[in-house]
Amino acid sequence: MAINDDVPGVEVTVRCHERPLHELEDPNAHDNDDPGASPPTTTKYIECVDNTNFDISIVVDSSYAWGYRDHVLIAATYVDGERIRGSVIRSRETDFEGLAIRQIKGQEVCNNAGTWSLRRFKFAPVKTIDDAQKDRVENDLKVAKSLGTIEVKFTRAIEYGPSTSNRIHNTREGAFELAEKSLKGKAVSHGTSYGVCETIAMPTWVDAREIVDDDGPILVYKFIYRSKDALKRELIIPRSPSRSPTLENMTPAERDRLARERLNELREQKIKRENRNPLIKRELGEVLDLTQDPPAPRPVKKSRLGGKEVDVIDLTDD
Repeated sequence: MAINDDVPGVEVTVRCHERPLHELEDPNAHDNDDPGASPPTTTKYIECVDNTNFDISIVVDSSYAWGYRDHVLIAATYVDGERIRGSVIRSRETDFEGLAIRQIKGQEVCNNAGTWSLRRFKFAPVKTIDDAQKDRVENDLKVAKSLGTIEVKFTRAIEYGPSTSNRIHNTREGAFELAEKSLKGKAVSHGTSYGVCETIAMPTWVDAREIVDDDGPILVYKFIYRSKDALKRELIIPRSPSRSPTLENMTPAERDRLARERLNELREQKIKRENRNPLIKRELGEVLDLTQDPPAPRPVKKSRLGGKEVDVIDLTDD
């Protein structure tokens, strides 16, 4: 679950099948830290799976500081930049029950007949098409800007009583199909679509007005959801180490290529050895290998002249 020490007692979790998704740290969080920034923001990455339903769990406990002007908390949920709903959380819930829990499972929609339905959140894979038309790319750039993000913004407000709403929401359906150019340089892999309608009772609304002195939210939680491959591309999780090749996992073509390369290496080594042992001509028809031991000295004949012994060399020898 995501927490922020600047505003204790407030937690947000994205869940699948009622189990929290594993949260990964934003590697650029410290680079973007600004001590004077407002509001405090916590950003986490989460891994998503194609066409899996999810919900957003919001928990406020008694450690939250309720003392200021008897306010209520408004938890406004945004998915892919679209406001889903605002949930009102009151101090008496944490005072007497210990925890205030809100689970946002989808978008509440009303049709023209006045029937209310819940359409559950679902991770939808993004497909790209090769469409370079200017209008298409510009429109898809706007969609891609906030795609793959979930935000919950907490605002302090003063409650004045019940209210009414006549808003009719138009929600996305099916898979996302964007021009490839609109995603250039982005690792966006999924967006949020909505499942089949489930009939629900008409929601209730509250007239709650933000405290002007706060100048906006006091806390923001942001979740960036991506596929495993996209998380690897963004270096949020380490890439899988490449396996060392073995003969067993090679294709026949790869083994043939490896054999040819080894054969060429052996031929080159043989040529180099021969070049290191040069053969030099000594006389016509005779070749001397300089790497062999020197030949034995020729026998020398001796003759006596005037009583003296003289060495004689026979020049007729080969």
